[in-house]
Amino acid sequence: MHNIIRKAVRDFCLEYVEHPYLSYTEHGQHALFFQRLYKLIPPSKRHFLWNGNRACIIQKECPTASNLGKPTRQHWDIAVIKIPPKSTEDRHSFDYFKLDGVVEFGMNEAYDHLQDDVERMSHPDSNLDYGIAVHFHRLSKPGGFISGRDWSPKSKRIVNKDDLLEMVVNLPIEIWYAMSDSTKSYENGVWRINTSGIEKVEK
Repeated sequence: MHNIIRKAVRDFCLEYVEHPYLSYTEHGQHALFFQRLYKLIPPSKRHFLWNGNRACIIQKECPTASNLGKPTRQHWDIAVIKIPPKSTEDRHSFDYFKLDGVVEFGMNEAYDHLQDDVERMSHPDSNLDYGIAVHFHRLSKPGGFISGRDWSPKSKRIVNKDDLLEMVVNLPIEIWYAMSDSTKSYENGVWRINTSGIEKVEK
């Protein structure tokens, strides 16, 4: 399943760079990605039975298995339940399934947001095998923003992809960094960052 999740992320990031306004918001990106991932999973593996109930293998806003060092439990943007399903709790088992992988998104978010995603996915109690953090930047001309959610290429909050490698050293986590800059101040493209290094992703 990891290869399917990774392919869905790869295709989605490449599409984002080419068409960054398919969705206005980050939550819209979650919905689009859910649909892309669902289509890639073979029909026979999209659903499972648990205590007589049919459920989808992909869950949006899936509760975390614990607080992960925060005051309360949080939610994963997109989670893929590990098959065969196994719950860590007898009660409310749908909240505690072992996860094959999760995908966390950030669009025009600062470094701290991405760091928090990585820390949560690598927490000992995260209850998952594999995590991907997707970091989108969408930049356009100041005074003429294409979207009110765009950033200026002069923003000091823009994350430098070369600073992200240290985040994932020796962790089963990848960061997919996608830059879409209509002003051409930054190189447009997609980069995959994991413990092996930084790799530019081509079509």
